[in-house]
Amino acid sequence: MALGLVASLALLALAPALASQFDMPPLAVLLPILAAMVATDGLATTGRSLLFGLQRYEWVSGLSLAFHLAKTVLVGLLWWCQQGLVSLAIGLSALAVIQAFSFSIVAWALARRAAATPMEVTSEPGSEPQDGRPLLSQMFGYCLPLLGARAAFLSGQNLGKVLLAKVMDAAQLGYFTFAFQTIERFVELVYALPSSLLPSLTHLVAREERERLGYIFEQAFRLVQVAACVVAWGLFTFAPEITLWVGSPLFLPAMGMLHVLALVPIARTAQQPLTMLFQATRRPGIVLALAAIKLGVELACYIVIVPRWGGMGAAWANLAGAVASYTMALVFAANVLPETSGQRVGIVVRALSVTLPLLGLSWLLLAPDGNRLLSLLARGLLVLPALLALFALRLVTRYDLEKLSRLRIRALLARRLRDGIVRAADPLARMFEPRRAV
Repeated sequence: MALGLVASLALLALAPALASQFDMPPLAVLLPILAAMVATDGLATTGRSLLFGLQRYEWVSGLSLAFHLAKTVLVGLLWWCQQGLVSLAIGLSALAVIQAFSFSIVAWALARRAAATPMEVTSEPGSEPQDGRPLLSQMFGYCLPLLGARAAFLSGQNLGKVLLAKVMDAAQLGYFTFAFQTIERFVELVYALPSSLLPSLTHLVAREERERLGYIFEQAFRLVQVAACVVAWGLFTFAPEITLWVGSPLFLPAMGMLHVLALVPIARTAQQPLTMLFQATRRPGIVLALAAIKLGVELACYIVIVPRWGGMGAAWANLAGAVASYTMALVFAANVLPETSGQRVGIVVRALSVTLPLLGLSWLLLAPDGNRLLSLLARGLLVLPALLALFALRLVTRYDLEKLSRLRIRALLARRLRDGIVRAADPLARMFEPRRAV
């Protein structure tokens, strides 16, 4: 809360200067209203983190979906009532404040309930403090590098918009912002997969079950790498349709930037399991170093190519920073879990050997001036060979389908959908399953 209040005061002080820099006078009015979101974000963040630690993912997803739906309803009502940006800012800020308190209250209540539940307390290996420092000092030593990493990450994400505002008009800046936010919508959804690993990895590290840690992490790393490549290929391949669905034909000039930014999840999303590993093994300094590497590469690209290429330059800078950070994350992970470093490299190579050819075929099948329906059908037909390649290269296995089939899903529709997917994919998995010697 203290950091949020400081950031809000800084935002209030900078509002006139930002309105002048971007040549957008409404910012001087909108930013003070939106500062409420910054002031209360600490409540939402700590509440969400506590719910993750308690492994109450149903509350995280439930509250998030509820407030996303509320935002959609809000936008529709404001449009119906012909309200403007000020009303939208007030509504979004109000929902953000309510969401922050909701996360905090729910997390507090569940933590109190968990604390009141009788349980046997045992001393586990690694549960004792590593040194004689007080607990608060250890917490600051762990959290401050992560805070610096987050600040560096956001600085790199936002610096492109600041530089673009100096060399481009508002329309071109809007195209880049649209492409960037479109990618973020899908990336944040997939980010729930690796972030849910942190409690389990931390538990295994505390119990010093290194062999089990390596096995579980490699399985998770493989699946997240596949998910990252699937998201990147889907965003790249169906970029025209996504642009029309998320935005409108007015945003079609952002297509080039969207294509470049669609490649970012291949590295950035796939890096998240490695980040969870570094956090679980109490190496926040590595997370900070990776964020600094990403920021440094992006700054260098901004200086060299953004003045010449504008929005496309910013998109390529974002991709270059993500690739550099991911490469170094693999290097650092080789020191943390050296016994499985070769398997991780093999997973990356196999995933790229599937994704890159499919991206090339999708690019050739794009038909901006031709028959768009035929082009869409041709691109959709690439899904089948992609599935075959995933099973053939053992990026998805029958073991994964067995685990999926055992998940407890309460919703009947979701359970039937899961069962249908497993039944459809099982023949492919059997086809490429290694034959055992009798």
